Amino acid sequence: MADAVNTEARQRLQDVVQRSHPAEKLRYSTLLLALHTLFGIHCGMLQALFFRHGHRAAANIDELVHSALGAAETSTAAHSDVME
Repeated sequence: MADAVNTEARQRLQDVVQRSHPAEKLRYSTLLLALHTLFGIHCGMLQALFFRHGHRAAANIDELVHSALGAAETSTAAHSDVME
């Protein structure tokens, strides 16, 4: 069942990518590789990066990433202190 859903999702994504960017033949495979790496990122880091700062049009992405990484390191250190 899960394999069928996964296959269907990939097929739909491929269809959207091909319709949106027909000239870019490698876009779908590049997207799959990028999506795979996102699974390794802790969801708390993504929340801190995209939702903690609100929707600021003039936000400096370097500052946001640095801030999010600092929050993630603090969270990781606090978690390891609790585990000890």
